[in-house]
Amino acid sequence: MICPACNTSNLPGTDRCYHCLSPFSKLDIPLPTAGLQKRLMEDTVAALRPRTAVTVSAETPLDRVVQLLKEKGVGCVLVLDGRRLVGILSEKDVLYKLGGKGNSLNTIKTSEIMTSNPVTVNMDDSIRFVLHQMSIGGFRHIPITSRSSPPKIISVRDVLGYMCQSVTDIELKMTSL
Repeated sequence: MICPACNTSNLPGTDRCYHCLSPFSKLDIPLPTAGLQKRLMEDTVAALRPRTAVTVSAETPLDRVVQLLKEKGVGCVLVLDGRRLVGILSEKDVLYKLGGKGNSLNTIKTSEIMTSNPVTVNMDDSIRFVLHQMSIGGFRHIPITSRSSPPKIISVRDVLGYMCQSVTDIELKMTSL
């Protein structure tokens, strides 16, 4: 890699120029070119059209949470203390944390198995950032917080739907040319 500051040749993969110590970290940022790549890098969470999340309190019995998951057809609920997000509870949490235990669901509180202090994103974060957060955290759902509106949620299914629609839009645009 040639250092843009001093024009010195450096070994590939080096973090800094060995001659002038200029950092190379900003030089390797991918730039969107076109199509789906550009949309994923530039569009924000708002483009995913997040829906208002189903919410419960930390004291809600687990049998009620399971009933809500089924009734609403959702994969998770957000746990609030007043208006403050304190946790998230997914169907996967219920399966993995309670599987094989003989406890009655009406005796277990949501707070006992929820994931506390979940990672959140904002409406103006990029879709690429959301995908990165989901990937490194192993999340299928991620809450969206805002001071001015109730919490919202997006899932990996929302992102995949957006990607499929984007590809379709791009193909239609190319065929009409």
